[in-house]
Amino acid sequence: MPLTECQNVDTPTPQQLQVTIAQLDQAIYNHEQWYKNVTRVLILRIPPEGPDLMPDAHRRCLFGQWYESLSEVFLKEHPTFVSLGPVHENMHISARVLLKRVADGLPISVEDFDRFNNLLDNMRLEFQALRHELAEMVQNRDPLTGARNRASLLAYLREQQALVERGVQVCSIAMVDLDHFKRVNDEHGHAAGDAVLVVTVKCLQALVRQYDRIYRYGGEEFLVCMPGITLEQARNAAERMRVAIADQGVPYGTDQSLRVTASFGVASITQSRSVEDCIACADKAMYAAKAAGRNCVSVEP
Repeated sequence: MPLTECQNVDTPTPQQLQVTIAQLDQAIYNHEQWYKNVTRVLILRIPPEGPDLMPDAHRRCLFGQWYESLSEVFLKEHPTFVSLGPVHENMHISARVLLKRVADGLPISVEDFDRFNNLLDNMRLEFQALRHELAEMVQNRDPLTGARNRASLLAYLREQQALVERGVQVCSIAMVDLDHFKRVNDEHGHAAGDAVLVVTVKCLQALVRQYDRIYRYGGEEFLVCMPGITLEQARNAAERMRVAIADQGVPYGTDQSLRVTASFGVASITQSRSVEDCIACADKAMYAAKAAGRNCVSVEP
């Protein structure tokens, strides 16, 4: 698989997540300032701002402008972020009813006022949920590669094992270890080694499904969890990953490119052994791939 195809993925790095959280905080602040102005209009009965009376008021406020213009694909596809859109729009529709009554010199009904406040509360809950989820993503990401770290690995695999025990699904894992990685660091420096790790994770992210998970298990070792995949399907998936890693070029320096390979060990999550033993089986298979000459896939039932 060509390098450009392998890297075609939009997975947020911890740095991107931090920037997005800062932008969200600013957007939340802007929304609260808008709310203060609306409250001032409702209490003092002064003329409301023109944009707040428009049918597309939700696109004209500062929060709406940020929401509509956001370019980060990972956030635009996030379920909580998506749900913010209609909540924000409905809140503005309700606000427009109140502000129009003020502009026309008419009283505001209790029902309309309560509806506005309920929608406002819903929006604030969505704000809190989104920020919490983004912060959790930062906490659970490896700062270099953006892959998940080991902090939540065992808990997640136990969730998958519970589904296996109930007969809901099958689940497989693959242990991935870059071949001769120490040689890369020794011959080209740690910056080149870091570049290899980053590009490799991007390559894997481009190949796995949206609900598969990639964890950085060790220095140059990664674990890929593939729910709903049989052992044979996982072997085929690992083979595709192996070929993609071997074919990718990792740019470093001004005009140089590195190529690396990886050994894969594949195993099933089963109810007959602990999650730790399942990981050990994948690890054993990976070492068997190393012993078989590296750059290959080995399977442990």
